[in-house]
Amino acid sequence: MNENESPAVDPHADKYNDPRVVVTRTQVLALVAIVVVGAIAAVVSIYARKTKLEKTTKFWGPDVITAIQLGDHVELIPGPGADFSQVELTAFPGLGHLRKALLEENHYQWATVEDFSVEALADVPATEDFAGEPNEQPMVVRLEFSDPHYKRVPPALIDVELISGTVGPADGSQRVKVTDRVRPALRHQLGLLMKVSEMRYSQRNHAANEEAATKE
Repeated sequence: MNENESPAVDPHADKYNDPRVVVTRTQVLALVAIVVVGAIAAVVSIYARKTKLEKTTKFWGPDVITAIQLGDHVELIPGPGADFSQVELTAFPGLGHLRKALLEENHYQWATVEDFSVEALADVPATEDFAGEPNEQPMVVRLEFSDPHYKRVPPALIDVELISGTVGPADGSQRVKVTDRVRPALRHQLGLLMKVSEMRYSQRNHAANEEAATKE
């Protein structure tokens, strides 16, 4: 800058409105196409993640579906073949995954629906595999979803046989198997909760024994 130029004048001002820069119709259409494709992809993504409830609502009934969705009090209760103390799952971090596993209709093998109870599976003796090793004994647990505060729906009781991945209402009216992909995940998650229950029970016993020893 020489002494005759004003410091307030930008020497590059002519670059900001370069007449050589031309926005063509093709470029505008390309930009519009990108926006449209992005919007369509967002809608498809939302639809793909949306839980499909048509078949599960038909199987469980609308009250049970609502209880699974909104029930703010959840209990895991031992059934035939299970040996653990009842545990409350209300504050369990993975409860949302458990709800989705039960709600999503694609998680079920609908061709396996039967008019039998889940509890009846506990009476079936364990068989042997091809190597002659005994298979695991059936184990039934019960999930209770309730809404004691708002009382929007009655409590929903769901039985789950962990070995075969069979679920059904606790009234024994029918049962169905979950898919092979969901079964181990459901068994693993509920198995962890059962272990939490056992750990809590062990800690309570330990604390009670210490208190009794202190009093002596």
